[in-house]
Amino acid sequence: MYMKKTIASRILAFTMAIAMALTLGVSAFAVEYQPYNADDATIKGNVSATAQTYSVTVTAPSDTTQIKMEATLYQKQLIGRKEISSMTGSTYTWKCTKSQSAAIEKGKTYVIEVTAQVYSGGAWDTIEETITVKT
Repeated sequence: MYMKKTIASRILAFTMAIAMALTLGVSAFAVEYQPYNADDATIKGNVSATAQTYSVTVTAPSDTTQIKMEATLYQKQLIGRKEISSMTGSTYTWKCTKSQSAAIEKGKTYVIEVTAQVYSGGAWDTIEETITVKT
């Protein structure tokens, strides 16, 4: 009887060792999903004190069917920053450009925070960019 317990425990230990080895091998192949446009889409922004406007352009791959974006303009302060304006835009193509007027002072530093959702290849991808411009 003692011999049966020893053999059974050895078989169980061997089976568990194989299962653990297979599990470790499988986890090495588990890769996080990489958004389709994460590296292909670009966000550019501009602030003009002369024209009193700021603009944002989101450019994605040519097979993109929709872009949605939100942009917020901040003026840098001595401590922190002050929100000046915000805008949203959307398009059913691969490029979305939006411009809006705002009270922009010459010689100041502005920050545009942009969040864009790009629909391409059957999935939505989110791209974020922070753009700093001195006027």
